[in-house]
Amino acid sequence: MPDEIPRQRKPPRHLPKRTREQLLTSKRQFNRTGTEFLKVDVVTGLTFAKAALDSRDEDKKLRNQKSARKAYDTIVRMLNKITPSKADAQQLHENLQQLKNDLIQLGESF
Repeated sequence: MPDEIPRQRKPPRHLPKRTREQLLTSKRQFNRTGTEFLKVDVVTGLTFAKAALDSRDEDKKLRNQKSARKAYDTIVRMLNKITPSKADAQQLHENLQQLKNDLIQLGESF
């Protein structure tokens, strides 16, 4: 029976169901962790962009530019998966805009 579709497994009955409060706590923790990750990532991207802008060595410049662009793309993709506080969102968007401006200065297109 090669065309047989595998059945989805149900969770074992002995595992307790998560309560609404546990789910909300997990979501808050995910948002906090995700926000902190993006805040670090945008600062890292800005550091790479500055290194690329300041570099006279073309290989280093290109390598740092690629790293900055990768950080930018990751942040943009991840931003819609979290819900940061207003203050964190504003800080992220300001830094992200600065990173984008630096990348444009380096020749990136959006």
